[in-house]
Amino acid sequence: MKRILFAGLLIIFLAGCGSGTFQVPKQEYQTRVQVLGVLPLLVDTNSTLNYPQRDNLFEILARSANGKHEYLVEALKEKKGYFDVRSLAVSPELTALSLLSAGSSHDEFGWPLGYAFDAATVAEIARQNVLDAVLVVVFSGEQIEETRRSRTKLETLTTQFSDVRATAAVIDRNGQVLWELVGPESFQALLLQYADFDEAYYNKTDLVRVKNITLSGVERVLDETPDKDGVTPLPRMYKNLFAEIASGISPNLFDSLR
Repeated sequence: MKRILFAGLLIIFLAGCGSGTFQVPKQEYQTRVQVLGVLPLLVDTNSTLNYPQRDNLFEILARSANGKHEYLVEALKEKKGYFDVRSLAVSPELTALSLLSAGSSHDEFGWPLGYAFDAATVAEIARQNVLDAVLVVVFSGEQIEETRRSRTKLETLTTQFSDVRATAAVIDRNGQVLWELVGPESFQALLLQYADFDEAYYNKTDLVRVKNITLSGVERVLDETPDKDGVTPLPRMYKNLFAEIASGISPNLFDSLR
């Protein structure tokens, strides 16, 4: 009896561990998506972003993201949740232009709620590569109203901050979104601004200014790697992002028991 109870609790726990939201039942997803294609990471250069060197930032991000989707493919293959996971060789710039042309929606706080993906573009990619569905990961500049705390945790500031967020979606060949990582669950890829509580403290003022991270700081974040992570380590930001996506869309052993 104890073993049955433990197994039931374990199944419930694992079912709730994945990131993102399925738009269809998980078992239906597993049945419909056996061959998954992974696009290169896309950068939405048309997204709204309050940053003084916006274009340079997007260029740095695009260079950094180039080829990184190969690591995501490997992470998904290691989970063994699909018959096949394929890396797609397409131009990320041209694909972003056609796939993201309708833009994305946001809630009242500025959280990205996902893109209205161009169904014809998805269908053509799926047809050419013989896929059941396509995984799309998009970096976009966002203005999000958040409350952030000082390093001492004693002071707070609620205002709009500039971020680069990563959203993700699995879209079938008919253009239906089957799973997505959006809203507050979207991944904070780059924190572009910070509240300077220290400046306010030392100047004896309640006025806390919001300051921009420099481009050199952005590059260091994009290059930062975990310690002792192999010969060619994957930068920490991408490693964490891919882990979230892989855990979210990789059917696990226990799903078949439900």
